[in-house]
Amino acid sequence: MLKEIGLGFSTYFQALSFIQANRLWKYVIIPALLNVLLFVGATVLVWQFTGFISTWIIDITNLDTVSGETGNVLEWIVSALITIISFFIYFKLYRYTILFLSAPALALLAEKTQEILTGITHPFNSAQLIKDVVRGLGITLKNLIKELAFTIPLYLLALIPLITPFATVAILLIESYFVGFSMIDYRNEFRRLSARESNRIIKKHRGLAVGNGLAFNLLLLLPIIGVLLAPPLGAVAAGLASNQVLDKEPNLR
Repeated sequence: MLKEIGLGFSTYFQALSFIQANRLWKYVIIPALLNVLLFVGATVLVWQFTGFISTWIIDITNLDTVSGETGNVLEWIVSALITIISFFIYFKLYRYTILFLSAPALALLAEKTQEILTGITHPFNSAQLIKDVVRGLGITLKNLIKELAFTIPLYLLALIPLITPFATVAILLIESYFVGFSMIDYRNEFRRLSARESNRIIKKHRGLAVGNGLAFNLLLLLPIIGVLLAPPLGAVAAGLASNQVLDKEPNLR
């Protein structure tokens, strides 16, 4: 599993070279621009929402009536907590919003990647593309629900100081797995595997999903560059890593 995590992570570097060598940048531009617009718009909305909620809580609790340094400290603590919680929710939902909005472009990019790697070409079929996109959206939504079910209790446990480091690592690994799951499924779509079969394969090779999603999440932390490149690199890297492992097992192709 550790070897597959490393492979899922390291193929992001190969993905950049792969896109350059095969002139796939035209498939990267559209999701990249969508991500930038989404990032700017969502950041502005979250910032305004955070200020509104902080002011509202301070008003209803009458913290603004507390005089002196104590009042200032309490207001600062409330504002800081609201900001942290808001941006945590924003980051989690933003990640999945990217996957939703970029689904058509990522499905097409993943298909082109597989065509280059395998030499197999599927004739363009708009109905099949729509079917693949719908399937991808469904899996992404399902993964979001599962991720929330697993991570919300862990976030609560993370409030306990002794458990915080362990809960944080567990949250990161879980979030990475579900993001990587969505990316690898694009490859499995191209191979015409059913959603159930894709799910079975990815569960057997969880390390690939964790490694891919871990690189995705860390890349998103980089200003601008992460927002631009995380989704397309994730889709290509998932294809590169999955083919190296799954094509060695005939029953998993």
